[in-house]
Amino acid sequence: MTYRQAVEFLDSLVNYEKLAGPRNEFKLDNIRRLLELAGHPERKMRNVILVAGTKGKGSVCYMLEAALRGCKRSTGMFVSPHVLDVRERIQLDGRPIPKSLFAVLVARLVPFVSSSRPDAVPVSYFEMTTAMAFLLFAERQPDYSIIEVGLGGRLDATNLSDPIISVITRIGYDHLKVLGDTLTKIAGEKAGIMRQARPVVIGDQEPEAARELQVRADAVGAELIAAGSVVEIPCADPVWFGLSLAPVAVFGAEVINLPLLGFHQVENCRTALAVLNELAMDDCRIKIRPVARGMSKVSMPARCQVVRQRPITIVDSCHNPESGRALANVLRDHIPFLLPANRQFPHLRPLPEGEGRGEGDQSPKVVLVYGSLSGKLVEETVAPLAPFVEKAVLVQPDSPRAMPLAELGRIFSRLGIRYATARGVRDALALAKRRARAQAQAEPLQTGARRPPTSLPVVVAGSFYLAGEVLKVLGPSRARRR
Repeated sequence: MTYRQAVEFLDSLVNYEKLAGPRNEFKLDNIRRLLELAGHPERKMRNVILVAGTKGKGSVCYMLEAALRGCKRSTGMFVSPHVLDVRERIQLDGRPIPKSLFAVLVARLVPFVSSSRPDAVPVSYFEMTTAMAFLLFAERQPDYSIIEVGLGGRLDATNLSDPIISVITRIGYDHLKVLGDTLTKIAGEKAGIMRQARPVVIGDQEPEAARELQVRADAVGAELIAAGSVVEIPCADPVWFGLSLAPVAVFGAEVINLPLLGFHQVENCRTALAVLNELAMDDCRIKIRPVARGMSKVSMPARCQVVRQRPITIVDSCHNPESGRALANVLRDHIPFLLPANRQFPHLRPLPEGEGRGEGDQSPKVVLVYGSLSGKLVEETVAPLAPFVEKAVLVQPDSPRAMPLAELGRIFSRLGIRYATARGVRDALALAKRRARAQAQAEPLQTGARRPPTSLPVVVAGSFYLAGEVLKVLGPSRARRR
């Protein structure tokens, strides 16, 4: 089987990530049967770290993976969705697996799922890629296998793994029709990844979610560890490349130069360090200094990723209210540092949380390219961004689940954001670039700047699908942080 044939076979499977409307039932019967036919790889993986949550789970996975490699530990990582290439989902030692290996994994599982078989197992796209990752990690035996939960936790295919430690990042409102419409219900689903007598590290939580996680941990007999109880980060400063942190953990203290934008990454870093703190108790090679070196090289696609300097272009996968607030903080705290004229000059400290949002004159301005899938809380997601948006360009992602432009327009009108629409991603980027240049002359100088920017920054947000399309248009040579 060639790589192209492997991708075509995957694309022939039901893909709930792309289908219009929410999935109305979740069962583990099919993926459990497939794993049984494949020899139960889920039971053979070493040192599984299973990560769930509404916001930050991908960031925590990437930080853990980079930190463990910094400690000279081999890693496997399974994440979703992918942005540019399906092989991003299955990585060994920080790299997507080769096309030839990807094709081999598909070919080995095809006999069990091919529709030509009378006893074929009808798995989904996500279940198939999960089984592929489990099969690979069981055979290659990396020191640690980092697995990101797809949706929820209790009934997610990844939950058939056997984690030595579970992780639950901040819980918020997303996938309400599937997981429930209260934080208690959503937390109950996420808590399904807990295991008896094993640690569960949780990030910062709303009181309602925290109470439910504690109740579930007590019922299961899991050891609940709040990240903030074992890791402190008293100092975090924005710099042009991201954040400079000074964490203090039980297993040591060290400055970490984190090449990621946004103070929300402080919380994610604390959660990752709390996990590493637990692992260090049994693995003497996990030490704070190599952890810091590893984290200084972390890179994630479409998470506040700076992909161009002229104009400054940031691509993010912001798609729920929590990520909307996080992106707003990035715009407030980091845009001044990214402007070339400001790089070499000192800055005032960023405005405290919540300031500079209601008064447009204090907020750095951007041109926003936005597109969303239907069923998302778009108004709640975009509202925190409104004070920063000089103009918006609305576009539909290439997905049957894309929210119609008319519906998006009504939401932006209610928020008081001026907007235009575009027929596709290329048109949207071109229009955004023209608007950014046109508005730059009217933009007041940023603090410390000696000259006005040549163009306002362009920010892409709304969904992973839109982010992936944008990165493809910009081209692989430019779709990188620096």
